[in-house]
Amino acid sequence: MIFELDDKAKNWIESKGKHLTVNSVEVKGCCAVGVQDLLAIPKKPKGLNRYNEFKIDNLSLYIQKNIKVQDKISLKTSGIGFFKGISAKLTS
Repeated sequence: MIFELDDKAKNWIESKGKHLTVNSVEVKGCCAVGVQDLLAIPKKPKGLNRYNEFKIDNLSLYIQKNIKVQDKISLKTSGIGFFKGISAKLTS
């Protein structure tokens, strides 16, 4: 698994405790195929057996086992001040 992670994202994860959990969220509609999106949360997951752990520098990234990653996961910060967060996207 390849991670695309810039210095801003690394610093943000470090400031939140050095742990990041990435979960898959599937949105289903009544007339369309479901869409899989990723949700990044700055904490260690409770059920560690459902996640693969990856170490990058001094960070721990926990990726839900059912996420099918063919190329890489891109982690980027967005927002300002109190509303700053991180997003996870599957990229090719």
